[in-house]
Amino acid sequence: MTNRMRVFIRILIISLFLFGCQNASNKDENRIKTFDLKELPEIANVKLSELGFVDIEYIPLETNDQCVISRINDIRVGKDYFLTLYFTKVFMFRPDGSFVTKIGTEGRGPNEFTVVHDVDIDKKNQYIYFADGWQKKFFVYSENGKFIRSFKTPLYAYIQFKFTEDGILCYNMNQFANVENSYNLIDTAGRIIKNFPNRYPWHLAKGSGTWVFTSENIFYRFNNQLFKREVYSDTIYMYEKMDFKPHLVIEHGDRLVTSKARSDSGPEYIRDNFITPINLFEFGDYIYYEFIISLNGHGEGLSFIGSKKNDFQVLVDPEKDIHNDLDGGPNIWPKTIKDDNTIISWVDALTLKTHVASEAFKNSTPKYPLKKKELEKLANSLKEIDNPVLILVRLKK
Repeated sequence: MTNRMRVFIRILIISLFLFGCQNASNKDENRIKTFDLKELPEIANVKLSELGFVDIEYIPLETNDQCVISRINDIRVGKDYFLTLYFTKVFMFRPDGSFVTKIGTEGRGPNEFTVVHDVDIDKKNQYIYFADGWQKKFFVYSENGKFIRSFKTPLYAYIQFKFTEDGILCYNMNQFANVENSYNLIDTAGRIIKNFPNRYPWHLAKGSGTWVFTSENIFYRFNNQLFKREVYSDTIYMYEKMDFKPHLVIEHGDRLVTSKARSDSGPEYIRDNFITPINLFEFGDYIYYEFIISLNGHGEGLSFIGSKKNDFQVLVDPEKDIHNDLDGGPNIWPKTIKDDNTIISWVDALTLKTHVASEAFKNSTPKYPLKKKELEKLANSLKEIDNPVLILVRLKK
């Protein structure tokens, strides 16, 4: 073998080796992160600082005769405002918590809704959209909460929806086993752009009841992308260019309900044998997944927090196990995000006052003693019947 041939073979071997390494690297980058919940970890607790949170802010919501909030189901965040949602009551506040207006009118007259199935904000103009699936109608309001218009749609269902670059992506809740298309993409006049057939049809036996999954589908936004997960699938999908692409996987094992199980089983069996999703979103490097699971004969509300970059994971009781070691305030129950690095929670005025008056708070040694004093001052300024207080907790950027 000549020297030239030996050099050629060496170059070929090195090239093949580098090509193989590059392919392996690409495969690693393209591999979908999977979280294994087939066997649940032990329930534990975690501190805010251990998750990387470095700042906390409290926003008391103004209380007046026009705005009395008994409960908050969810929050929507606009550019210069945010909305609190509780069934047909949608209130608008400024970022400092000052009250702006109640949006919309419940009723059966012109421009009135009978139910608010979902709310979203068009980021292009900050207009606010309500969906009333029973009227097959959307209602549109300005960034100041004034009624602009309504439009009809062919969709008759409990509708969840989110704005996309392509239009309004709607999910039709299949509570009665009669939905042909799980998702519909419509324009802002209510016209169908694209239908997405139901991949998980099931059958409701005559005369039998069914277990209602209120979070049968969960939408959330992160990193300027829209994601969704259906109750029948382990996979979280990203919506992009009128299609769904796999993003993350949460393996449920035999606790993932199937369309067959929903067809063949009564509500008690489904409740006792399958996970019921409640909430799902991402923040920073983490995924947050809240659900109800039957343990020892009764339902337990739990939350899984897992890192997308390493092996960190923790299972908590969201009501009590995420400890606020920043200012010693009440434990944090994550509800949604304001941005990719800020989670939102809320607490009743009475609960906050009670916590600040407790020996646990007085004896706490948080990371930020000055913030503890500020929280104490805030709590003392509140009345027990005041509206809830929003809590914003920020990660280090």
